[in-house]
Amino acid sequence: MERLQTTELARSNIARPYIRFQMDQHSGRHPLEIKSVAKSYDGVKVILPFSASVARGEKIALTGRNGAGKTTLLKSLVRNATGYIDDVDRQFPVDGGTVAWGHNVAVGYFAQDHSDSIVKGTTAVEWLHQFKPQATQEELRGVLGQMLFSGDDALKPTKALSGGESARLIFCRLMLQRPNVLVLDEPTNHLDLESINALNIALQKYDGTVLLVTHDYDVIDEVATRIWHFVAGGKVEDFKGPYSEYLVYAQEKAS
Repeated sequence: MERLQTTELARSNIARPYIRFQMDQHSGRHPLEIKSVAKSYDGVKVILPFSASVARGEKIALTGRNGAGKTTLLKSLVRNATGYIDDVDRQFPVDGGTVAWGHNVAVGYFAQDHSDSIVKGTTAVEWLHQFKPQATQEELRGVLGQMLFSGDDALKPTKALSGGESARLIFCRLMLQRPNVLVLDEPTNHLDLESINALNIALQKYDGTVLLVTHDYDVIDEVATRIWHFVAGGKVEDFKGPYSEYLVYAQEKAS
């Protein structure tokens, strides 16, 4: 009985973040059109000509081995997007093809090297404030508290943030900015289990469009409605269905 009570008490003391992605407005019906986009590095073809039409509300997981081109494609897509992507390398042209973002699209971007996008020499709350100058301290503190930056933690110097804290601060920014398209490149890398679960639930409930790279296949399985799978040689398979159905398709194709 004592062990049971101790266990229940320990569970209740676990700090759990709360993520909720909302939008200021819906995008058009087709937020993204990709036509024959190709990319090479040093003569090596990373992405063969790839075309896709993305419908509003689709949640697309990019899968495949490391180095297959997932991050390359995301960078190629967001370089000319509008919205909340200040940390994007605009000098990242594709070799061919076109990327067209649709009507009323506002993109929120989580870069794979996200810690580099947080300016050092300020505090968490000051860094967050720049993305919505009209926000009150109460609003900023509320968002930070959702991601476990409560009390004096909101005043933590950005140079002292861990990888997980940096990731949670980026989520604060995305919740504050309220984009209708989320482009997330390895958002679970530095997160603990509670934060991953919170992100999983938030993405399932989000009404906007999602492009997602993650090695957490539970998140892919529970969130994705479509799969872009990167195979050897730069080809991208476009499977319109959830991950569980893609695995059946891939197994049948291999047999």
